Amino acid sequence: MTDAGAARRADAVAVGALLAAVPVVHRIGPALDAPYWLDESWVALAAKAPLVDLPWVTASTPLGWTLLVWSVPGGGQLQRLIPLLFLAGSVLAGYAFGRFLGWPGRGWAVAAGLSAGAATLLIPAQVVRHDLKQYTAEGAVALLLPAMTAWLESAWSRRRLVLVGAGVVAGMLFSHPAALIGAAVLGALLLTSAVGGRRGRLRDTALVSAGTAVAALLVYVVLDRPNRNVALADYWSGFFPTVGGLPSYLGNRLAELTPALGAPWQLVAAAAAVGVVAVARLGRPATALALLLVPVIAVAAALAGVYPLLDQRTSHFLLVVAAAVAGTGLVRTAADLTGHLPAQTRARTRTRSAVAAVLVVTAMSAYAMANSRVLLHPPAPGDPGEDVRAQVAYVASHRRPDDVIAVNMSGQFGFAYYWSEDPPLLRRGGPMATGWHVSYADGSRILVASGRDTAAVADLVATAERLAGAGGRIWLVRSHVNADERAAWHAALAGGVVDEIAVGPEPLATLTVLQTPGHRTGR
Repeated sequence: MTDAGAARRADAVAVGALLAAVPVVHRIGPALDAPYWLDESWVALAAKAPLVDLPWVTASTPLGWTLLVWSVPGGGQLQRLIPLLFLAGSVLAGYAFGRFLGWPGRGWAVAAGLSAGAATLLIPAQVVRHDLKQYTAEGAVALLLPAMTAWLESAWSRRRLVLVGAGVVAGMLFSHPAALIGAAVLGALLLTSAVGGRRGRLRDTALVSAGTAVAALLVYVVLDRPNRNVALADYWSGFFPTVGGLPSYLGNRLAELTPALGAPWQLVAAAAAVGVVAVARLGRPATALALLLVPVIAVAAALAGVYPLLDQRTSHFLLVVAAAVAGTGLVRTAADLTGHLPAQTRARTRTRSAVAAVLVVTAMSAYAMANSRVLLHPPAPGDPGEDVRAQVAYVASHRRPDDVIAVNMSGQFGFAYYWSEDPPLLRRGGPMATGWHVSYADGSRILVASGRDTAAVADLVATAERLAGAGGRIWLVRSHVNADERAAWHAALAGGVVDEIAVGPEPLATLTVLQTPGHRTGR
């Protein structure tokens, strides 16, 4: 077998092993069974939107991601295969990252790819990201771009450089932080070309960077910026630190991320730093510099109020990159530690490699053991305290033609997704951070609250009572109810005949209108 054939076979075996491990660590069954919760349901509802409406229905989700959701048949939770597929993609990107570094031999390169891929697979942050959101795609793109940079540095060409730029733009269709990673990658390529005195590379990189910047700006202006709104900015305001408060902010947020990292953040940061040094020592200076620039650019973006910093979801990409880089550094450290062993003969060289492999496997096993609880018993996707699906199923099987259905504001997306008897009308505007809301045709006898405060809830109940009339029955479908809204419902229903029906973690209820609406008697 030729060297090229042996290399392809080694890569195929390694990639196959990593892919086989994905459904073992990340179980598909629970992901397809658990109902969607609020943050997932509005994404899933895009499957019912006309294709021409996707640019605004996508809201804070990248359009490419929403298009994938739209292409998958709705009704169940099959769309959750999309984040799982991107999760598998991030594991493959981790392998490519470790593999494309300048290792002295194929065995070391494959081992580094396996270590980086395994770290990407095992980090607890990935285990809890089975929900229908784009965060696993952001992790995959965040690893793919540095891997492409290392690939470019392994054999520089204009074609590969153009592909890196195209990867940044294409990545933005599935990942918002792709712009941050792209800026780090292209900035690092420019700096290393300038410092190295390579005028040809510098010229080519400058041209590709300029073209990429124009295309990325076009994606942002046309697809992303129109969907930003005040409610969305308010929601993430706590994740935009000030310059003066940055040190304490970083300390607090990083400490909160310890469970997601699977180890104290100081240890993960140190391991990632070792990995960055290893990347530089292995002949990939631009890749190493890009990895250094990523957290700097992420902090700068947060200070500028552009992108939230160190939320477990929106900064998922940082955690995944840190894991893969740390996994790569682990192999380099093992190689350095075993480098003192005598290797004058082939047998001794094999011994050295075996010892290094044992060190890497031991360290990775210890990490997995430390996080065995979450790896063996991962949480189900979504929020266990929410289940609009169960409420919808009960109402669908018990509703009479003249019944009225009143849905609270947070339950509107889940209800619209699971309810199949009346098509939802998706309308722009409203107080939700999505920038759009759900309504129904007049004849449907389905009402949706316009807010979560006392006035909005009272108005919904009063409107439902007028529509139902004396003796009518109103189904109350409520989800994601907070303390203030619960108090608003208590006040709005006071004196009414309310019966709760236990169909899941969120009780369904009916309100019977006994007298002329607005004139109640106590129970």
